[in-house]
Amino acid sequence: MKTKYSIGILCFTLFGLGACLDDQSSLGDRELSEITISAPHDTLTAYFGEEFVVSDLSVKQSGEELPLAYEWSYGTLNTDENGMASYPIKDSLHIVSHDPELRYAFRELGTFGLRLRVDNGETIRYKYFVLQIDTEFSEGITVLSRDGDGKGRISFMRTLTKEEINTGKVPMFRADIMELINPQTKMEDVTDMVQVNNRLLVCSGEEGRIYNMDSRTFDVEGMTSFKELYPGCAFVKFAGVSANNNIYLVSRDRRGYVYDYGLDELVLTEYFKNLDVDAAVSVDRPVFVNYETSVFYSPSLGGVNSSLNRYVDFNIWGICPVGSSVYVIATYKAMPSYIYLSQTTFSLGNPTILQFYDSPVSLKVNQNSLLTGSKSCSCLYYTCEDGIYYWDLKNRLSTTPVISIPEGMEITSLSMNTDGTLLYVGLYEKDETEALKGHLYIYDVKTSVLVNQYHNIADKPIAIIYKEIIHANHNKWLIQISRNFISDSIYKCPIPRSKKYNIRPSPIKPF
Repeated sequence: MKTKYSIGILCFTLFGLGACLDDQSSLGDRELSEITISAPHDTLTAYFGEEFVVSDLSVKQSGEELPLAYEWSYGTLNTDENGMASYPIKDSLHIVSHDPELRYAFRELGTFGLRLRVDNGETIRYKYFVLQIDTEFSEGITVLSRDGDGKGRISFMRTLTKEEINTGKVPMFRADIMELINPQTKMEDVTDMVQVNNRLLVCSGEEGRIYNMDSRTFDVEGMTSFKELYPGCAFVKFAGVSANNNIYLVSRDRRGYVYDYGLDELVLTEYFKNLDVDAAVSVDRPVFVNYETSVFYSPSLGGVNSSLNRYVDFNIWGICPVGSSVYVIATYKAMPSYIYLSQTTFSLGNPTILQFYDSPVSLKVNQNSLLTGSKSCSCLYYTCEDGIYYWDLKNRLSTTPVISIPEGMEITSLSMNTDGTLLYVGLYEKDETEALKGHLYIYDVKTSVLVNQYHNIADKPIAIIYKEIIHANHNKWLIQISRNFISDSIYKCPIPRSKKYNIRPSPIKPF
């Protein structure tokens, strides 16, 4: 009897639940007052510790205007490498408000599911959003500059959201990041900056120091000087990323060092100990160059690759990696007017000759030139005294600059954004009357057309990067979340509202 009784209850419950989900349900001889919720955006961005407001919602009822009860809650998205997991919330929902307008300061970083529940006593409607909680400094253009004494400055311009752009907000640089976030830290003799995963690294020369920051917040979490361990180390440039949280650097002692940014440790490996190099090319994988011997090197598993004698008959003027290839600009020692353009890989095997020609004009690239390449546009840019030159990798070098620099300005930094579509040019105006004499000009890589310019935003710029938000598989699964997770659900039940019993339907689990 007890078993039959239990089964009867279960059937009754299931029947009742099914009845509650019937879209044709009515209350007596009238239709239920259904709720609809609409919002202009399904993906929202909030900033850590700042009050976040959602007010531009439209909540309507199809019938009688009944009192509405609101509930805002959020939970951690449950994702995997394929996108949304079968159950999309890892933990229970955290209720943060019962007001029609959400006002709340989130104190967690990450991507979450935000849920709005609206109940009028007859129907319940759910509205879901993807909520990204970042810091004010999580993504945007970052400029490292130095004053006349070598003191470092970080300037930052946050990338605006679509919502902010639509409201007419204009992006602006902040030149006081270090004073704001790390008021007790003074960066001395800064020489280069790079982002690796969720770390932002700045190196210094004479101090042999590496400033290790959280890329999302600019918090300096390490600032170790390695002078005591390696007296000769004086870092010039970050050279490239290796495996296992390692990044290479070139030093003024003409050696290459390896820095573990996870452990904050510096290593001089056996195969780098006797490496004699002038410079390094900054890219995903490093290339170290000795201009005097016309030999360059690239680390390999357990050793180092060398170009050997393949370029000894040439003077190397410029090396620039583009994608998985290394492009070399050189001239023939016996006949300096002969220009040699070649391509090789990071294994530094036999090069492919791209162009070999006798030029009637002088070569507009030298060992002081700044070079940067774009895989997506199959080109590279390089600097000379009279401007910036463009090289279509399938053609000869240009004889005239594609970008002219305003008089009185010096090019001090040249780089591109992450997808190689924008060219960042750091400029220094020595005779500028303003305290900050550094400027940033941004050009379209395909057309060399000036897109934006920002004046007096830094000291002398030495490194400009686009600092990204680093999420595991972020780009891969966020689109799927936006398609699959952002949806409305409705719960309806023809149970009469009773003043005596105040009967209201219980919410269905949203997932």
